Amino acid sequence: MRRFRFARLGIVILTSMVTAVLLMGTASAQETKRSRIPGTIATTPEHVRELQQALTKAGYDPGPVDGIMGPRTKAALRKYMSVPPPQAPTQADEVIRRFRTERRESP
Repeated sequence: MRRFRFARLGIVILTSMVTAVLLMGTASAQETKRSRIPGTIATTPEHVRELQQALTKAGYDPGPVDGIMGPRTKAALRKYMSVPPPQAPTQADEVIRRFRTERRESP
């Protein structure tokens, strides 16, 4: 009889712990993602997707337009920034410039 009581107690404790972990994971997933670099803002997938499309139009390869700021997108952005700005900016150049300005001005 005592074994069953301890088994039930263990199941209740285990269930409550699993529920708590799941709730904490759901709450943290719903929060806005914070940037890992202090002083910069976290970008939304839509914003990154717009940047990737602009980089593609400007002739750089950010990889797939998936809204993820991955290594290929970062490399394409670094290549874009290493080149002198064009004389007559295109619409893609304006999107990239706006992205860079917003990241600098954010708290």
